[in-house]
Amino acid sequence: MKRNDSSGFTLIELLISSGLSLIVLGIGAGIFVNGIRTQEIAQTVTTAANTAQQVVRSIQTGVRNASAITVTSDPVAGTQLLMARTVGSDPRTTAASCQAWYYTPTNGGSVYTKRTTPASVIALPSGGPQGIWTLLGSGISPSDPATGKVFNAPSGGRVELKFDVAAGSHPYVLMNTMTYISLSATVSSPCF
Repeated sequence: MKRNDSSGFTLIELLISSGLSLIVLGIGAGIFVNGIRTQEIAQTVTTAANTAQQVVRSIQTGVRNASAITVTSDPVAGTQLLMARTVGSDPRTTAASCQAWYYTPTNGGSVYTKRTTPASVIALPSGGPQGIWTLLGSGISPSDPATGKVFNAPSGGRVELKFDVAAGSHPYVLMNTMTYISLSATVSSPCF
């Protein structure tokens, strides 16, 4: 046998190496695309969880400093108003305030908050939050569609929160918690 001294690849070797390169490149591209999708889902779920935590944190802070709480609902519109008579967190003053959290199912569901100092009545808004209301989160809906409630105050001494936050293509982020009034006074005027 005579040895061929030509160097380089044969056509078959080039075709095989090109095919293997395409397979490896395809696998790498698939992994990259799945990584991007996973990152988007994680970011969406994290944003929804942050929204839920922001709403809960605001309500827990207000309710823990409350001397009285109540929840009013409009079953036709599906709105709710959680109201609390709170004591300020500033140790230099003990002025009472009224704080409210308003849930509306319009535009995907939102929770707003409002505080009045000195304490004055905050009425259940008709037609959406008007005046000075701060948006805490959107994409919120009741976890239990049968009751349609985001806030519940069954005993007057605690507030139960149970809601979902939309998370894009992920089904939702569920928030189910409760918080208690830490003060024993039951004075409710002038907030309700």
